[in-house]
Formats: sequence, structure tokens, C-alpha cells
Amino acid sequence: MHLYLHIPFCKQACHYCDFHFSTQLSYKAKMVDAMCKEIELNSSYLVEKNLETLYFGGGTPSLLSNSELEKVLKSIQYHYSLENIKEFTLEANPDDIHPDRLQLWKELGVTRISLGIQTFNEVFLKFMNRAHTGIEGERALQLLFEYGFEHSSADLIYAKTGYHLDTERQAEILKKDIEILSRYPLKHVSAYHLTIEPDTVFSKWKLAEVSEEYSVEQYKIVTDTLGSMGYEQYEVSNFAKDGSYAIHNSAYWKGHEYLGIGPSAHSYNGNSRQWNIAHNHKYMSAIEEGRIPCEVEILSKAEKLNDYLLTGLRTIWGVSLKEISRIYLDLPQEFRDTLARLTSEGLLVQEEDNIRISPTARLLSDKIASELFIVD
Repeated sequence: MHLYLHIPFCKQACHYCDFHFSTQLSYKAKMVDAMCKEIELNSSYLVEKNLETLYFGGGTPSLLSNSELEKVLKSIQYHYSLENIKEFTLEANPDDIHPDRLQLWKELGVTRISLGIQTFNEVFLKFMNRAHTGIEGERALQLLFEYGFEHSSADLIYAKTGYHLDTERQAEILKKDIEILSRYPLKHVSAYHLTIEPDTVFSKWKLAEVSEEYSVEQYKIVTDTLGSMGYEQYEVSNFAKDGSYAIHNSAYWKGHEYLGIGPSAHSYNGNSRQWNIAHNHKYMSAIEEGRIPCEVEILSKAEKLNDYLLTGLRTIWGVSLKEISRIYLDLPQEFRDTLARLTSEGLLVQEEDNIRISPTARLLSDKIASELFIVD
């Protein structure tokens, strides 16, 4: 079983981010109390009490003080066992990486830091309103390995927009970012295409989406360069060496059950999905009243299948025909015809029971999956 905690605070708002967070840190301790209470209220959601993974995301979990992090962990340990945990991830920003924090995280059982580098380029760091510098990014990576966090991951953003730089200069910046990463023994890299999301600063600035040609060019730099360095692209945006896959995130893509704690956090139990209200004060007020402020969606068999296709086809493991038939017993002929067409076009690869996206079509994985969707 898998447990996710959404820490809804950031020092400042990145101009591209549409995740739920607040920069008002004055009530952080009160939020921690509410999340501990929700862990208790939701303790029956996961039947299995032996956690396989624990993930602190956000927001910026590295903003939690030592005592706040310890308090949340004690609440988790009261209801769940961490004895057999395979991965304990904490997202962090480079400016929060300090020896004393790393030492405490190590003592508390954190095994993996997901470090929000995004870029080492000072111009783009300022443009995106990141709180760290390129030098802090490199220093953070150095400290991670000095303190034994050898299974850590770094995030990169590619296909950046907003500056009138030609594609050759953009390519140089991206290659330099990856070259700097190559100086450290990182076993995992996540690379995300910058998108202009509604209600973000970039959206208000009316920045244009980049061209498809530029997207493909940047994506190819990422996949080719990381591939030449020994990274396996095991999911559209994720690359690992020596099989060091992100266990927690892989659980999402494989359709495993998980519980999300905190405002805006999502949960899935195999039959339904639920998501907490994305409003910090309304969340805390509801929890204080002893209720979980969430919406619940009971999934139809078509929705279960579509979710399975959307997440599974993003990975090297693909999807199973047997599992597809188990979820949806009487597959319509239209599904079978579309599957045959996508395979004949070379977009899908079918080997006995397994269906995967062709390596050359991974950038189109969501679009390909959507063509297979079934409507109730």
C-alpha cells in the first residue's frame, strides 16, 4: 500500500505552477495538526497496514520544520507499519538542502530526495521565479550524495518559453543542464515539458505555447542524451539507471491503491477515486469538525479501463490484454479495430499479452491512449 502527503506550502509561487499551495506559512503548524487528524480519520481507507512507499509531496515538504516532520511521521506510525517500506521520498528545493536537515531526514528513514532543480540557467531560474540559484542546485546535489541519498532524483524542465532565444541556444541550455547533472551519480531524472497552465503567472502573461517542432526537438535532446548516459526511459517523463525506478510513482501508473492526505490530495481504492478540497482553511475547518472534505467518484468499468490505458501506456511495461478483458469483459469491436490500426501504424507494439507504446511515439502516449478510450 502507498501513502501520499500533500504539504501545501511554498516560499514563493513559481510562475508555471498550477499545483495547490500557499505562501502564507504562519499557519503551517496548524495544517500539520489537521493532517495528523486526517491520518486518523482516514485510517480505515487502506486495508493493508504495511506501507510499501511513503511520499511527501507538495508544495514544498522541505519547508516542514524538524519537529513538524517528526509529528507527522509519529501519526503515520501509529496507524501503519513502516517496517517493510521500500521507498520513503521527500520532495525538496535546493535552497532547503542543508547538512543538519539531511542528517535528520536520514535518521527519520527518508531514502530518496526528489530535488526540484528544473534548470541551472540563472536567466530561466529568475524568469520561472524559482527560489534557488544554479550554484545552490549544484551544491544541493553534492550534499545529497555526501549524506548517502544515492537513490535521489532530480527534476528538469525542458521546452522552456518566454525568451526570444533561437532553438540552437535553447538546445545549448538544455544540454548544459543535463551535462551538469551528469557530474553527479544520479540514478533517476524526471524531465517535464513546460506547459502554460490556466491561472498561472505565465498564463496571465499570455505566453504562447511552443511549437510542436520545438517540443519534439527538445524532447529528443532529453531522451537521446540521457539514453547515451545509461538512463532507461521507463515512463514518458522518467529515466532511471540500474532499475532505480520510482516505486511510489510506478504504483500510480500500475493502478495500485493509495491514500492521499492533505488539501487537494487524491486517493484510489480500485473502485473509486476521491480528492480533498483544494482550500487550506476550509480543509482545516472540516478536519477540526471530524469530517474529511472530499468528493468521491465511483468508477464505471469504462472509466477503470480508460485510467488503466492512460497510465499504463506511459510506461515500458505497457498494459495487459488479460487485464483489459478482466476490467471490461465485452470489449466493443471499435476498440479492437482501433488497437489493430494503431499497431499497424507502428504506434503500438503488441507481443502476446502485452501492449506498449512504440519508443518513437512516447511523446504521443496520452493521445494514443485516448484513441482507445471507451465511452459508457
